[in-house]
Amino acid sequence: MTQPLSDENSPATRRTTPGPPHPQERRATRQDHGLEKNALGAPAIVFYIIAAASPLTGVVAIVPIMIGTGNGVGTPASFLIAACLLLVFAVGYLAMSRHVTNAGALYAYVTMGLGRTPGLGTASVTVFAYSCIQFSLYGGFGYYLSSLLNRATGASVPWWTCAAFAMLCCLLIGLRGVHAGGRVLGVLICLECAMLLTLGLGVIFHPNSSTPTDFSAEPFTLPAIAAAGVGISIMFAQTTFIGFEGSAIYSEEAKKPSRTIPRATYFSVVFMAVVYAVTSYLIIAGTGTDKAQSIAQRESGSLVFFVSDRAMGSWASDVFQVLIITSIFAAIVTFHNNLSRYLYALGRQGLVWERLGHTLPGRRTPYIAAIAQTASAAVVVGLFAVLGLDPYTTLFTWLAGIGTVGIIGAQVVAALAILVFFRRTKVDQRTWHTRIAPAIAVAGMMGMFIVALSSLDLLLGASTGLTALLVGLLALSAAAGTGYAFWLRRHSAEKYERMRIMLSTKDS
Repeated sequence: MTQPLSDENSPATRRTTPGPPHPQERRATRQDHGLEKNALGAPAIVFYIIAAASPLTGVVAIVPIMIGTGNGVGTPASFLIAACLLLVFAVGYLAMSRHVTNAGALYAYVTMGLGRTPGLGTASVTVFAYSCIQFSLYGGFGYYLSSLLNRATGASVPWWTCAAFAMLCCLLIGLRGVHAGGRVLGVLICLECAMLLTLGLGVIFHPNSSTPTDFSAEPFTLPAIAAAGVGISIMFAQTTFIGFEGSAIYSEEAKKPSRTIPRATYFSVVFMAVVYAVTSYLIIAGTGTDKAQSIAQRESGSLVFFVSDRAMGSWASDVFQVLIITSIFAAIVTFHNNLSRYLYALGRQGLVWERLGHTLPGRRTPYIAAIAQTASAAVVVGLFAVLGLDPYTTLFTWLAGIGTVGIIGAQVVAALAILVFFRRTKVDQRTWHTRIAPAIAVAGMMGMFIVALSSLDLLLGASTGLTALLVGLLALSAAAGTGYAFWLRRHSAEKYERMRIMLSTKDS
């Protein structure tokens, strides 16, 4: 029997320190604030992971950058390399998921491996990064929907009004529960994949001989892969998988999490790797291998529309414009749920406002956390709107970039924590899962973090001063969490002790 680790406030654990019962323990007899058990199967978790990555948005926004400024025609292989690195990281990550069942995911893993102070620092960075990504998605949604409405009807609808509409819809879905969100995401993801498949078939079978096609093996040759800019391409490729680490967030709500979480994670990473690699290969083929990089530099963010227009006609671009909006909304729903559960985990432990750890009676959703982070999104969107800043070039680009760097940094710390945890506890003796793979993951993820920091001008598209400010905010979030842990250790021993995640006797 395995011994999973769970939050100290779960029914399977008991406090070990003397003193009066914590307020949450006193309330336990009146109302259970746990998340809904057995609510998600592997397919629903897959939809949450893929929606966070937003494949269509990645293809439209990231692939042109990789082809134009990265290693060019070696882009498809860059996706496969990034996926391999993440799969190696997932080996240790998922091995640890058998022993830690907690909605805090990265926070819980780092706490178990490196201690409570690094754990709270990682929690602070993760909440900040997820918040930035979600704020950015509202900017992208508002920009694209406002533009679409203007083209279709001539009406001038402010982008922030569209963003507010997305906030309301997302909050309602979140309050209904993860199963409702999973169904919505399932439909939206299927539409995205169907359109990407249509684009691929259009490139392959397009009858117009004037469209250059070049179905060669060159994108997978060593010279193409190792071309100048390969590090940038792999870094950008990794950003298209951001959100895959969120699978463990749903461990408390998953059916048989020891099996469901690994299956969903591995399938999602492999599926997205195939989608990205095949689609980017066909885009390169649709422009011609010898011209792909120059055309990507010329067309920039319109590259996919350029290829789809030539392969299928203008109708395809119109459909892409609609599906980009639904793709971004799907990502918003996922990050909304991820962030709500992080806040819920911290609130449940009394580390922040304790009501964040409350769930809605009947539906078992962390409704206070959902409302709180929706309100924070409204404040940020409102600030950008009042300042008259462009929602795409500022809110969408800046915050998505710095949020991505934050998540990669948190993954680096988590990889190290996993390695230390298994070396210290010896609860799992599998060499590949607990020693070799985690060690490779630490080196690989650290390399990606360094590349990301050195490529911030491309990632953020901001001036040097603004880049320094955004990185400073990220560092400040880490310092705030770490400093708060030191303060708790010195001035609030009871709360500091409640951060400890203890062994459970419950079967995995």
